[in-house]
Amino acid sequence: MRKLILLILLTSFTGYSQSKNLDEKLDSLLANYVNANKPGLAAGVIKDGKVVYLKGFGLEDIETKKPITIQTKFQVDDLAKQFTVLAILLLEQEGKLSLEDDVRKYLPSLPEYSFTLKVKHLLNHTSGLHTLHPLKELLNIRSTDVFTHEDAINIISSQKKLNFKPGTQFSYHTSDTEVLLMVEIVKSISKQTFQEFTKKQLFEPMEMKNTSFNNSRNILSNLAKSYSIDEKTNYNPVNDLTLGVSNLYTTVEDFAKWFQLYYTNKKLSDLVKKLDAYVTLDSGKEFASTWGKLTLGRYFDHPERGLPKMSWQYGLVAGYGANVFRYQSHDVVSFVLGNNNRYNGMPAGLLGNHMMEKEFTEPAEIEYSEIDFKTLSKRDLKNFEGVYWDKTNSLVREIYVKNDTLRYKRLESNRETALLALGNNKFQFYLRGDTEVFITFTKNTFEVSSLGSDVSVYNKVDLVDPNTLHLSDYVGHYYNKELDVIVKFSLKESVLTVSNLKTETIRFYPIVKDAFRSNTYIYSGVQFTRKNNKVNGFNINTDGVKELFFERIL
Repeated sequence: MRKLILLILLTSFTGYSQSKNLDEKLDSLLANYVNANKPGLAAGVIKDGKVVYLKGFGLEDIETKKPITIQTKFQVDDLAKQFTVLAILLLEQEGKLSLEDDVRKYLPSLPEYSFTLKVKHLLNHTSGLHTLHPLKELLNIRSTDVFTHEDAINIISSQKKLNFKPGTQFSYHTSDTEVLLMVEIVKSISKQTFQEFTKKQLFEPMEMKNTSFNNSRNILSNLAKSYSIDEKTNYNPVNDLTLGVSNLYTTVEDFAKWFQLYYTNKKLSDLVKKLDAYVTLDSGKEFASTWGKLTLGRYFDHPERGLPKMSWQYGLVAGYGANVFRYQSHDVVSFVLGNNNRYNGMPAGLLGNHMMEKEFTEPAEIEYSEIDFKTLSKRDLKNFEGVYWDKTNSLVREIYVKNDTLRYKRLESNRETALLALGNNKFQFYLRGDTEVFITFTKNTFEVSSLGSDVSVYNKVDLVDPNTLHLSDYVGHYYNKELDVIVKFSLKESVLTVSNLKTETIRFYPIVKDAFRSNTYIYSGVQFTRKNNKVNGFNINTDGVKELFFERIL
């Protein structure tokens, strides 16, 4: 009996000692990211379904000096999307909707498109709807402007022609549009506000008592204020008030409960696990973006240091930053929520890396010295030189030889990347970190891929000489009926420009005849159209927005 008691005591002490050592180690990893007298963060780690680390650092409010605890609420921005998708899955499980339903069954105010837009297309990120962010830029909506959920729905509803037949292509990987419409479907079916539905049907059953959607700027208890941090620390309010894609407030304590559902058989656990399935086209093809494979829960999965899969997602709005890393093969989750005006990927990653350090089979940095690169002659390398254009997404790249090494850069950028030959036409980008990016040349084209992504294709073009263009042909006023926007093109110092009261002058650079680019998101690609050889309009083609037509009116 005395031996048994001694064994129990020794086991308890060993467990306590290991826990204390882990706490101290994880504390040390966060030391460079926290300050007891400034806005801070809360962090958590889960291993095998159990919470092994949960702490708060820094200040919730710099005026009251109230410290951050595990019950401090933070905004998590994009990490809200998984709960919106879960709400749709719940309604499907209850038989209140079918994924094959026409979206207009629940949202009849949407336009009648040429193709049927189904609920499954929203769920699988294949709607053909424009990405919202570049349209906000076009409408001159700035981060300092209040942007409501209703504003977002009005913009989405203005689109009359889809970018593509739903189910045949994927939307831009960070598009919010589909999730915003999911919110409207939940409201339509439940006859409740989205806040009420998610509280009663999701957060209360999951015992996430300190989690809620809130876009009315109601004052929440234990709320970490949002700050911008520069020479001075100032209040930085959230002005984007859209629901479902953002404006979820939660604590690390509640977030830990959420991730523990993946390891239990509690109510909703089975539905939660479905969020790890990949989005697909109607054909069954999965979405392999440059960030990784996209899941229904809007996480990105990609290989990590020899492991087949790591899931990752982040949220960043105003002064809030949240980051999550999940290593499903080893049941490890690390996450950080902050009000410290940081992305917070590094501290969350450090916590996860420590838990996984014995499991990684590849180093944190690519060891280029161990790769058998091929030496190509300068003459061979020069065959790849030129300017290449991804017309679909309006991206332009330059390939050239410098110091006997092939280089890659964005046109007119000073940042270049060396390309190391793996074969006669395949190269690897020389990058810091463990991400492998490959480029393969064929006749007058190249393809780029990373993290096992689908390839992006660029075609070689001969840049048009600006001096051969009659830039005055493009000067004038252009109108888009859907968004009710007028754009004026002018000449300034012999350069084609667009300007308005809210933005600085945007300069355009010619690619080929009638096609221009700029260094902005929405105007990254502009292609003018002609009738009887006279310019009569232009289309915008950029990430997530295709063939947005402006008719010339003056």
